Amino acid sequence: MPKAKNTHAEIQSASFLDVKLPEIDIPADRARQLDPLWAEALAAMVAAHGLINRITVRIVDGRFRLVTGLHRYAAFSILGRETIPVRVSSATTDDEARLEEVMENLGRHELKVLDRCHHLYELKQVYERLHPETKNGGDRGNQHTGGRSQKLASASEGGEIFGFTKATAETTGFSESAIKLAVKIWKDLAVASRQRCEGTWLADHQAGLKQLAEQTPADQVKVLDLLFATPPRATNVPDALTILSNGRVLTHSEKKIAAVNGTLSKLPPQVASTVAAAHVDSRLAELQKSIATLSKFFGGLKDDELDTVVAEHEERIIASLQRRGRI
Repeated sequence: MPKAKNTHAEIQSASFLDVKLPEIDIPADRARQLDPLWAEALAAMVAAHGLINRITVRIVDGRFRLVTGLHRYAAFSILGRETIPVRVSSATTDDEARLEEVMENLGRHELKVLDRCHHLYELKQVYERLHPETKNGGDRGNQHTGGRSQKLASASEGGEIFGFTKATAETTGFSESAIKLAVKIWKDLAVASRQRCEGTWLADHQAGLKQLAEQTPADQVKVLDLLFATPPRATNVPDALTILSNGRVLTHSEKKIAAVNGTLSKLPPQVASTVAAAHVDSRLAELQKSIATLSKFFGGLKDDELDTVVAEHEERIIASLQRRGRI
């Protein structure tokens, strides 16, 4: 296999190089997988405007190894370019390289929601490995220096799961609650569910991913079976969950009732009773108004017109008369 021609020291001091594509190794465990369509689009942009940002590589065992820029690398390959401009990373470990990869990708706008969840989860894992003293609280003095790694090490928030969120929020611009939610979604999604969601509409639908992640792995399979059937048996996660529990999707009226019941169930009993009573009074008022309107309508009908209406609803009218003991 071809080796980097210059020594490690010479390469590091150069910082910026043009490297032949075959001399760059692509790690298998990338935080973000290659999107062929995006690579094709990027190739067209590179052909028209050139490469704006160099890819980043580091030296591992005398070989160049990609850190950031998989899609730019693929674009150059599509264009048949022999070399690509690179920046040599100062990362000396796999974790430092992963941190650099994740942080660059998080700063890009084309990340899908599922990708962002994955990146923030990866960031949490790397952060806690680089700064184990922050995982369960305790002393957070800087044990590592340099770049973002040093900035992330300044966290003052404890907690086994989300101890890194404050510093990460300051660095990435995401809110702490958004980071916590993203990490939880990725952690709670089964591996098979993540794979099935990739490249689908659901990969960019945070509410749906959150609801899916809240289900057991077995129910995640059932929900995705309904969503990705041909044709789909449900168009969103709530409807799929309703089908699993009721066997069918709720009607519009049933959804409204379910929403009201859900709201009432979250209220204190006294408040819920007051709201329910007010809702019943409102419905009764609407019903009385409707009855008055119908009575006025029937009163203005001629006998033959009334006979036509009665004939269309004869069974219900007879049943009503029987209930009231009139026949």
